[in-house]
Amino acid sequence: MPELHPSRRPLSVLVLGFLLVLVCCGGGDDEPAIDREKAWETLGTGGDEAAFDRKLAALADAPLDPPPVVGEDYHPVFPDPIPFDPSEWSTGKSVDIVADPRAVKGGRIVLATDSWPPTIRTEGPASRLGFLSTIHGLVYETLLTWDTSQDAFVPNLATHWQMLDDRMTFRFRIDENARWADGRPVTADDVVATIEDHYKNPDRRDPSVSRFWNERVEYARMLDRLTVEVKSTEPLWRNQISIALCMIYPAAYIRMDGETYIQDWNWRLPPGSGPYELRTEDIRKGRSITLRRRKDWWAREQPDNRHVYNFDEIMWRVVRDDELTYQKFLAGEIDMHQIGIAQRWVEELDREPPVRNGWVQKRRIFNLVPRGFGGYALNARRAPFDRLPVRKAFAHLLNREKLFEKFFFFQYEYVDSYFPGQPYARPDAERTRYDPKRARALLAEAGFVKRDREGYLVDAEGQRFPTLKLDYTGGVTSKRIHDLFRNDLWNEAGIKMELKEIDYASLLKKVWDYRFDIVRWAWTAGLWPSPERNWHGKYADVPQTNNLTGFSDPEADRIMDAYRYEFDPAKRNAMLQRLDRIFFEDHPYALGWYGPYFRLVYWDKFGHPPEYFFRYGRGFDNVLALWWFDPERAARTDENRRAGRKNHPGPLGQSDEIDQKYWLTHERSMPDGR
Repeated sequence: MPELHPSRRPLSVLVLGFLLVLVCCGGGDDEPAIDREKAWETLGTGGDEAAFDRKLAALADAPLDPPPVVGEDYHPVFPDPIPFDPSEWSTGKSVDIVADPRAVKGGRIVLATDSWPPTIRTEGPASRLGFLSTIHGLVYETLLTWDTSQDAFVPNLATHWQMLDDRMTFRFRIDENARWADGRPVTADDVVATIEDHYKNPDRRDPSVSRFWNERVEYARMLDRLTVEVKSTEPLWRNQISIALCMIYPAAYIRMDGETYIQDWNWRLPPGSGPYELRTEDIRKGRSITLRRRKDWWAREQPDNRHVYNFDEIMWRVVRDDELTYQKFLAGEIDMHQIGIAQRWVEELDREPPVRNGWVQKRRIFNLVPRGFGGYALNARRAPFDRLPVRKAFAHLLNREKLFEKFFFFQYEYVDSYFPGQPYARPDAERTRYDPKRARALLAEAGFVKRDREGYLVDAEGQRFPTLKLDYTGGVTSKRIHDLFRNDLWNEAGIKMELKEIDYASLLKKVWDYRFDIVRWAWTAGLWPSPERNWHGKYADVPQTNNLTGFSDPEADRIMDAYRYEFDPAKRNAMLQRLDRIFFEDHPYALGWYGPYFRLVYWDKFGHPPEYFFRYGRGFDNVLALWWFDPERAARTDENRRAGRKNHPGPLGQSDEIDQKYWLTHERSMPDGR
């Protein structure tokens, strides 16, 4: 680079900003005086006023240091190509495609989210949210996908794969056509960077992720530009699943120190290889987030992808109150809404004009997605929940029976297992039900034997049971549930619980840092249970992990350790059933309730496959992958809405049965998706 004249050397933004403050402030009675001596020192002019003025004038032409462009210095060197014989590798193709060939591309769908996320990052503090997982799953891709109809892997970013005889070493052959959104090819180095520099890196401050990957993976290395080898530390049955189904990120953007990653990528995403992209200008903080369909998605013409990911735009608007979300949906500002209130589903919806006239369609969709557990998480790291009788008493003081009758219209089922509705649930085991008498006996067993003159539960020395604090989100809908529990705690046991509504980001921070007594919490579940991350004792006192309650049990740890090595599915099922019994008997949660379906309402302007959802799909993820905007339906709905006419004949103007149970009786999709 040629030497620059002294007055034309690049000047850092920081120094220039400092100088401008020095020379531009002043002139008002309340403004600071110019520190000219400091300015002289910075410009190297001493006390020479004329020299100072000349150098100051030259600043107008001084080029600034440009901000660094992430990834511009990425120039990987790849090993020489190795022989590739496809006959020595595994591959496959999907046999059960739900996507409908009638689907068309275009249009927009507007959804709602009840809170602004604390970050948009894929990993790091406060990043493990279902809403973010949906976004990330549309922007990034995995090496393989799993076809549930044949219980087998099928290609995604990788076309071929191998598991070597040691059952510890896995190889993947990247599709030579795969591209990132910035046009770069996807290579083996992207997989190496994702695992070695990102997932395994503790400086991401996501300990459950870094610990998991460091314990599981010995190394990831390139064999050539398209071939990556990942060796696990032990022969665990989940290893191939974990590696094949992890999201892959571009090395050019992800290979950086943790502090830079956490700060610089807090509100933007590296380019993805998937069907959608998130542009910085589409993040309107506190208001909305919009994904845009990539017209240049590298896999768009593959047979499995021709009729999926159809919306041009997917927008989430932030509406912090569930009631307001509902009203905005009825007003047409939001296209689709999941109904979380049973009374609304049973009594209110059918009276609403948009539903009566069929402009809004109402569906309860059943499928076989594994259901997670939930309830009131009890923090066993500190009093009073460090004692088993107290935790068990709380399980007997949660009046689910009254909730079912008063609020839920018997629409839900009891959560009596940590694997509800799954084959891993313990058979013929005790079920906890509301029993205040039993709860009082358990509290007495813990030393709280009577109530004082003011009604508080006290021990033999007159010390009161600690007043509990429960932070929550969800407005009136959540509060009425908490109020019922709070009233029973006081009326039946003399236990005081204070409620405080806070914003979602604040609640997440308190929960992940374990700064809570009791909190209502629910977990999703996957096709392959992974109890270790939620329950192993090694995570009990590590903040930012999934072991919220501080659960630790030596027998459970031994079973979870052995479970990792067991390749026999029948034996693994038996282990999970034993774990379910251990978890249940320790009562880390006062277990709640669940519905084995999705209650969905949507404006009648969308097309969908006759199955509605994937067999094991989850909520809106199904819609975003399979549904499409139908201009003709949208025009008809708008016209009938203006004229006050029904969209379809019948009492509610529904175009199809409200309850959709196809997947309860079928193992495969309809032929050709019809």
